[in-house]
Amino acid sequence: MKTSSRPLLPLADYQRIFRVIHSVLDSVDANIPAASFFFSVTAAQILKKFYKLNAFPVAGAAFYLISQDDSAALSFGVLDGERVESNSDAFHCWVQCNDVAVDFMAPVFQELLAAVGHGLPVPRYMFQKPLARMSAAADGLQLPGDFRLEPNLALTRDLLQQFMQKTALSNLSQVCVDWYRKPPKELETDLVMQAAEGPGTSIKLSRLQITGAW
Repeated sequence: MKTSSRPLLPLADYQRIFRVIHSVLDSVDANIPAASFFFSVTAAQILKKFYKLNAFPVAGAAFYLISQDDSAALSFGVLDGERVESNSDAFHCWVQCNDVAVDFMAPVFQELLAAVGHGLPVPRYMFQKPLARMSAAADGLQLPGDFRLEPNLALTRDLLQQFMQKTALSNLSQVCVDWYRKPPKELETDLVMQAAEGPGTSIKLSRLQITGAW
């Protein structure tokens, strides 16, 4: 299958989407390494509203080779021989759109590893690749950026239902959508998130720099 080398999103747009979501989560002291579903649900909403794309979050097992020298793969899910599973305690989430997988957690892969006790440095790269370029199996990753995704539609439905039932999460996601502006439009670098009572929460836009692509 022939795939276009042109990315679904320019790096500037990907970076801005990431920064907005990351900044809002950071303002409420969220556990960023555990936030892949929030990232994906919110990013999909932004892609629908501002880019008119049919984007949707997908949860399941995911495997990314992040270092060829160390044969290091970032793994989400349960790998038992050739058998791959995911559940509510072992999963990852990404966005699928036009047969492309976009992972908005990729710039903080290093933090995800650190959260489970691994100090391997990982570059802050963008991840968006055609599904046609996916490795045939989780143990077939050979080069940095190689990946394998195993969607779990039942888990995706359950997580989405739980997400929609939590008003605080839905409201936080909406703050991201309301804040976002598509480049080259200017984006406010400071935002005050209003609270039901008392002073609002001040949010400053992250300056985290994405330096390349997987």
